[in-house]
Amino acid sequence: MLAAALAGCGTVHTVSNEAKAVDDLAKWQSDCHSIPRAYSGVAYQFCNLNGPPRTGAHWAPFPILVDMAASGIADTIILPYTGYWQYKRGNVPIRRLEY
Repeated sequence: MLAAALAGCGTVHTVSNEAKAVDDLAKWQSDCHSIPRAYSGVAYQFCNLNGPPRTGAHWAPFPILVDMAASGIADTIILPYTGYWQYKRGNVPIRRLEY
């Protein structure tokens, strides 16, 4: 159950494959232009909400807000790692792709 919960976690998404995470935000037409590496899971979910509405239960605001809270906890735990990469590389730009 924990593995299933972590599979949808914004922190796991952004830390394990940041390129796919920002490509997803571009595909979803998020209004964000970049996300920070520190607290990337919270920023990812915020940007997920910050765009045109999509259909489906997974895209409803309540589950995204719940995941944002869980991502805040996970982001705090891995802050030494993500903080270092934030210092070295800065924010991750969201590339605008044509779909």
